[in-house]
Amino acid sequence: MRERPPASSRRRSSRGLSLIEILVGVAIGLIGIVAIFQAVATWTKHTQTTSSGSDAQVAGTLALFNIERDLKQAGHGFGKASTPVMGCTVSVTQAPFNFNLRPVEITVGAGGAPDQINVLYGDSSFYVDESIFTFSTATGKKLQRRTGFKVGDLAVAAVNPGASAATASYELIEISDDTNADGYTVAHTDIPYASYYHSASSPLVTPRFNNPASAPAATSGTMYNLGPQPVLNSWSIQGNRILTRSELLQVQASPAMQIAEGVINLKAEYGYDTNANGQIDDGPGNAEWLAAVPAGADWRRVLAIRVAVLVRSRQFERSGDPAASAASAVTVANPYYFGDPVGHTFLMTNVDGSTPAITTVGDPNNWRHYRYRVYERVIPLRKLLWGTLS
Repeated sequence: MRERPPASSRRRSSRGLSLIEILVGVAIGLIGIVAIFQAVATWTKHTQTTSSGSDAQVAGTLALFNIERDLKQAGHGFGKASTPVMGCTVSVTQAPFNFNLRPVEITVGAGGAPDQINVLYGDSSFYVDESIFTFSTATGKKLQRRTGFKVGDLAVAAVNPGASAATASYELIEISDDTNADGYTVAHTDIPYASYYHSASSPLVTPRFNNPASAPAATSGTMYNLGPQPVLNSWSIQGNRILTRSELLQVQASPAMQIAEGVINLKAEYGYDTNANGQIDDGPGNAEWLAAVPAGADWRRVLAIRVAVLVRSRQFERSGDPAASAASAVTVANPYYFGDPVGHTFLMTNVDGSTPAITTVGDPNNWRHYRYRVYERVIPLRKLLWGTLS
């Protein structure tokens, strides 16, 4: 027979945990919770930084893709025009503005502010070289050949282009008829017409750009076909962080279209072939990348445009060093573009666009507490290259 243990021993074996043991367990649990929260906080911070960096990458890629697609079409319809036609100011008689017949026009932002890029091109499906007219009235032009010019097309009539700048004139006209029996004359009257590009049942189109009363007198000149819907896009930065595109020629009252958010600066330069060797040289003493085309320049020598956009992430970064106890900036030096930290440095402003930039450490408005990326591209103006080689 087994001997039963004393009652005192049974009580000692079933008494449970002591207060000290419970406190030790609670302490261990608290340490584990603190470690978990610290890990979650660090993971969240890194995730937000990565996510905001991805957003900035998408914004920069989207911005450059759209600008490049526009610039590749620049000059379509008038790429063969020579000076003084290329670069002239075209009068729009029925609209409250004029525009320059330039494939690309860069307006440099004052004091380092974002540049503005205007891109002009036609959309005719019929390739038409420079067409000469030998007879003209206020409502018609007699061309050497009118093939490719369709009713509904817009065209630039360069009146007396070989004359001095004081007597030459340039006008945007809208072709309203091409049925003249001579086979050469096109009309640009203010009478409603049936567009070549519309169906037979469509209503007549009222000319927007013809005004016989103000048409310049001409005996000869050249015409350039821009097609039914030419485009004059203006690229700029609005609200200190949004890349926008505005169409200036067709629908002037439409609001600017937002293309990419987070783009805070835009810079561009002309690639001007100064020595006419067919390429853009970029070296000591022979730099052909210019912020402005020289006065009286031949616009056919503008062979390329280089563009840089500066994108800022949305994530406010308190410190560049996770181990640092005090807030510090993650970006110290101003980003630069086109590989030149001396002559091509971005002007940095605070998140609200204010200048000069504040230096208060840890202030969410301080530009230094955000991450930046620069996206650049050299874009050949192929329409001008083809026109020059043809």
